[in-house]
Amino acid sequence: MIISIVNQKGGVGKTTIAINLAASLARKNLSMVLIDADPQGSAIQWHAVENNQAFDILHHPDTLNKTDIEELAQNYDYVVIDAPPAISDITRAILAFTDLAVVPLTPSSLDVWSCSGTVEMIKEIQQFKPNLDVKLLINRKIPGTRVGREAREMVRVFDLDILASELCQRVAFIDAMTSGVSVMQYAPSSKAAKEVESLCEEIVTGSPQQTMGAEDTSQEEEMVAPTPQEGTVFTDTNPSYGEIYEEEEETEKPYLRSAF
Repeated sequence: MIISIVNQKGGVGKTTIAINLAASLARKNLSMVLIDADPQGSAIQWHAVENNQAFDILHHPDTLNKTDIEELAQNYDYVVIDAPPAISDITRAILAFTDLAVVPLTPSSLDVWSCSGTVEMIKEIQQFKPNLDVKLLINRKIPGTRVGREAREMVRVFDLDILASELCQRVAFIDAMTSGVSVMQYAPSSKAAKEVESLCEEIVTGSPQQTMGAEDTSQEEEMVAPTPQEGTVFTDTNPSYGEIYEEEEETEKPYLRSAF
């Protein structure tokens, strides 16, 4: 099966999703390869930090050849492709031989608006590839907030299937990426790890893993980002403004002893 993580907008978490999904598939004893099709090579850089051996990974920033991908699909149970940002010939070629396209969306109006081009491109591809399955994935949801609870309603505007599994904005994802490991390696008992495992289970079986329970309400119902201080740098991972991170309890990080 060929799974592509696709969105024309950068900074929506495609690489984090691709890496952790690949690691979760490998933990199920499924053979898989991750193809980093982004010229930036973020997944390759992640792999180099610890020379992570959890799964095979290839960097292919040029247009992918359908024959080569189909050959890989015959040798592996799953091929996961981290697609580049922007609408390009590379992304169109990837979708042309993809079985399942996962489109991550953060619950913000700007990200939903910017995703319309991606959805239009996918629907164009479906005209000559009607068996292309497409699923929206709510990513970086802020738990326990009104925005988080309204996330699903916000993305229904695209009239596409929405995965039941959701990934929240959690420190463990960032720390794991920095350490060159998956979140299951870094913090196996964390909520972040359980969310990824639920996503993987839903993709493999069609039903999410029933471990997350009810909506996480550990945060205040309404949360306001602090006023930025002079000199604040605004980035995807800057917790000082615009993003709220749920702190995880300190847990043992056994990734140096684990292959996954």
